[in-house]
Amino acid sequence: MNNKKVAVSIYVFNFLEIGKKIDELIEAGMEWIHVDIMDGNFVNNYALCQKFCKDIKDKYPKIKVDAHMMCSNSEKYIESFAEAGCDYFIFHYETLTDKNPITVNNIINKIKSYNMKPIIALNPETSFEHIKTYCDDLYAVMCMNILPGFNGQKIIESSYSKINIINKYRKENNKVFKIMTDGGLREDTYKEILDAGADIVVVGAFVNVENNKLKGQFEKIKNYEIK
Repeated sequence: MNNKKVAVSIYVFNFLEIGKKIDELIEAGMEWIHVDIMDGNFVNNYALCQKFCKDIKDKYPKIKVDAHMMCSNSEKYIESFAEAGCDYFIFHYETLTDKNPITVNNIINKIKSYNMKPIIALNPETSFEHIKTYCDDLYAVMCMNILPGFNGQKIIESSYSKINIINKYRKENNKVFKIMTDGGLREDTYKEILDAGADIVVVGAFVNVENNKLKGQFEKIKNYEIK
């Protein structure tokens, strides 16, 4: 068995049945919920908020919850998502109006000061080179395998090489940050994503299956032998 983690993107499910679905997912082995936060500016869509995260943590305190901030000026929401109980705060490098290293480090430290783990997300077109210097202070780097804002997209083929590049850098420099990926994970892509070096994978459609098949989907990832 490997040490890969699965974060379930709750956005893909029918919200009229979300409580029942979370119960089913937990029974099948879910330990982490990925919550997409969209403000209609950074991406052309809207989704979820602090209350949704708080409702999850109030009912399921042992479940890890991340807030994936697909919005402008996400740093101004650090405190409110911490108060909602989030364990991880994911912000996009592309959303930063001030990319001065001092500013970026201040954001990372602020996230930590609220007892959340900082994760920087990179869009497909954004080079890892931009954030190398912050890796020692991050819990993870998250590669977007698709364009942010809409689910159901196919993986962008260059994602595999990007994950490989980050993984190679991590090994050669004895770094301990995690590699996380979001988007495009399907039956025909999950093995290659894991082989490339991903430690944490966000899944949506992959677990949007009949209840009797849910556990098997988690096991495919957790039991996969990395090449």
